[in-house]
Amino acid sequence: MTLYGRTALLDAVVPSLVGLQSGGAARLRIPGGSPLLIVCGGGRLTGKTALLKDLSDRYAQRLPQAYADLGAADFGRPGLASVADETTANASGTSDLLFYLMDGLSQKPNEFGGKLSFPRLTQGLLAVTSWQSVAVQPAELPAARRRLAGLLRESQPDLQERNQRVAGWIRQVTPAAAAGLGPGVGELVAPLTDIVTTELFGPRANKHGLSWWAERRVGPQGDGHSQLTDLAMRFRGDGGDRRRAEHHLVAALLEDIADHYTWLRLKNRVPRPLLLLDNVHTPLGRAVLDTLTRVWHDEPARTRPGIVATALAEEPAVPGSADTAPSTRSAAGPFWRQDRPQTAADWVLRLPLARLDLDEVAEMFGADRPEPGTAHVIHRLSAGRAGVADALVQAARRRIRLHEPVEHGALLDLPIELPAPEDGPTLPVYERLLRLLTPDGETRERLAYYTPALDDAAAHVLNAGYAPRHPGGEPVEGAAVVPVAGTRSLLRQECWDHRPWPGTDGPFVGHPTLRALLVHDLRTRTGRAVEAEEWTGSHERLRILYPTDAAEPHDARYLHHSLAIGDTDLVVRALLRRLAGQDAPGWLAALNLICAAPHPPGNAAEPATDPRTAGGDPVRQAVELLVLNLWLQSHPLAHPDQQKINSIRLQLLTLAQNSAVGPQKVFYQAYEEWPQLLNRWLQAPDLPNYGESRT
Repeated sequence: MTLYGRTALLDAVVPSLVGLQSGGAARLRIPGGSPLLIVCGGGRLTGKTALLKDLSDRYAQRLPQAYADLGAADFGRPGLASVADETTANASGTSDLLFYLMDGLSQKPNEFGGKLSFPRLTQGLLAVTSWQSVAVQPAELPAARRRLAGLLRESQPDLQERNQRVAGWIRQVTPAAAAGLGPGVGELVAPLTDIVTTELFGPRANKHGLSWWAERRVGPQGDGHSQLTDLAMRFRGDGGDRRRAEHHLVAALLEDIADHYTWLRLKNRVPRPLLLLDNVHTPLGRAVLDTLTRVWHDEPARTRPGIVATALAEEPAVPGSADTAPSTRSAAGPFWRQDRPQTAADWVLRLPLARLDLDEVAEMFGADRPEPGTAHVIHRLSAGRAGVADALVQAARRRIRLHEPVEHGALLDLPIELPAPEDGPTLPVYERLLRLLTPDGETRERLAYYTPALDDAAAHVLNAGYAPRHPGGEPVEGAAVVPVAGTRSLLRQECWDHRPWPGTDGPFVGHPTLRALLVHDLRTRTGRAVEAEEWTGSHERLRILYPTDAAEPHDARYLHHSLAIGDTDLVVRALLRRLAGQDAPGWLAALNLICAAPHPPGNAAEPATDPRTAGGDPVRQAVELLVLNLWLQSHPLAHPDQQKINSIRLQLLTLAQNSAVGPQKVFYQAYEEWPQLLNRWLQAPDLPNYGESRT
């Protein structure tokens, strides 16, 4: 997926962390102090993983790097075994991750001087993973320690064989260098130095590693082998002991990286490694990030890698700019600390991923020219989520390249090509998006079933008739009904922000993008039509929850569900009675909530009665035309229709002309402002009501 709105992170933040331009060869001066750990947050399909993949591509073959998806059982590497759980005696998710990161960072990039080696981490991981799985008797401790020492010695190549290999390489290189007696000598020195350094200093690095472990004081006393023995035994202890052992292992990783950066390499501005950690909001991700920050905080500051992570997080309350972070104005920028913060958590800088703006969505079409307003519809429907917008754009582009029109009302039903054949058959884009946003089929079915509800009480009413289904669609006999509270909790966990509508604490599914997709799913299920009786029955059950006393106007929530089943005549009569209360702000708030009603399956809503038969009453005609046109303009796929907007403007003026002084002022303000907002793609229920609202 093409990335948009991530300029600062790609071109300022990460280059500052690793000391290398993202799109050039220039090495940057690394400021003193320690870099912050960058965590980019956003909802599902906001481009978090694509951001890390883009960073990986930008720095491929230029510096050591490793990517790991902490939400995947195989770290995102197909063919890798599942990560160990906490019940495994000699492995954990963190130790498996360290093996995986060490393997990635050990691969020498073509444009990077030298190769990272990890003697300390290798020794620590060998100790915890190779230690016998059963408990050790006190009498067996000396023998177990000797076995560990032998294992560490065996992990090092034979010194004599090593020296023979180096001598052979030198003999092969010397004639070539002598034959050149010129520039060729210089070209051979650097790779020869790397070979000799790697081969000759292997045992030395092993010795230094053991010295480092001896100074760690994992246990109260003893040499490096004794400390590693204590590390292995602590790893098999309770949760606290294992976390402390993992702390030592992460410290070993950072120390090995720092050890590579000698004074000369630092002076030459050799770039730092880059660790890319996806989905750190998961249980393993939280544990890893917590350990990293504690090590960052507790260990002496040395040369440290750049770390960029992503996490599921709530979207910013207000759409951000194209950048995800402030621009850098100093050499250090806001991404480094010269001092030691008060807490470990202060080492983390959380950057929300900015929502895409309209220009960025339009840019996704490239050279393809969509119908006017298509980019605007996609931008509003996606709420700026990069992954949602990208899928809709790709579906539309496919249609454009086939020289077929892209009708806004049919946008969600366009087929989308899947990345790989194993992903299954081609799906309509709305269904593909729902599978990505809510991967569990049962959860998806349940959310769609609850979507008409405006509050938790209404969801409980629907829940009484909910029957879980198999993936094929048939009911699951004897399946327990998942409580409404569990579904609400799931929405919070998935960071679907709740945006209350006027006059209600709901709707139950409050995010406009997820709600629009789920409503469309209810209206047009793949493989089976939604029966009109099912739709009507749900809304009829829901509307009776709200007051309908003949002495008072109908509750706006009652009228919302009435409009959803096309009962426009009832809605108009109730709104006419509300006008008598002279509460113009409350009336507009009710209209906002009512006209946000979903459209029933089938054709677009049509008037239940002809406004011309309203008995010559201009107010009734104005209310009816206002309801119908605003409802049609508030469909998630509707574009501003100038004829309908002009009608809305005229009807608001009619209401102003036929109102008392106080309400007249409010209706006249709506007459001036609502058409402008509708032309700017705003819809009910988000139009202003100019005062306190009530249902």
